[in-house]
Parts: sequence; structure tokens; C-alpha cells
Amino acid sequence: MSKSILVIDTPKHCSECPLLNGSDECTVQDDDANFNASDSWDELMKGCPLRELPKKMKVTGRYNQEYFQKGGKMPSYKVGWNDCVDELTRK
Repeated sequence: MSKSILVIDTPKHCSECPLLNGSDECTVQDDDANFNASDSWDELMKGCPLRELPKKMKVTGRYNQEYFQKGGKMPSYKVGWNDCVDELTRK
């Protein structure tokens, strides 16, 4: 099965999460997780599948101007990392 990513603003607390239904149940956790959490947000947060996106990396170094004029990119995995983060966030 293929994987998907849903990009949302990370809530500070479960009560602010758009994945919470009207019965204060997390729609992405199973019934057992919701039942075991009972009235405790802390317990529900332990099983939260949301993960923060990685931060962009700082790209350093000097590269030849001619290289860039020909459409070249810096030969660095950091550029690929940052391109991936941009693609995930559509920036």
C-alpha cells in the first residue's frame, strides 16, 4: 500500500486538533487508544501519530558562478533535503 502525508498546522494540544471528532475522540487512533485515554489528554497524546516535519538545513560553501548559470545546483545532500521539505509543504 502506498503512503500519504497530510500536512496540517501542528496543534499545541489535542483539544485544538482538527482530527478530533465531536466526541473528543481522535479519528486517527483506534478505539482502544481512545478508550484507554479516558478523560486524559496526556494519555491520548502518547499515541498521537502526528510528527513534526524536519527543519530545513543550512547550506554553506562557495560554488562557481558559471556552474549556477548552467542551471547547476550545489552538490550537497542538504539541497535535496531542503527540496524535499519544500515539496512536502508546497513552498
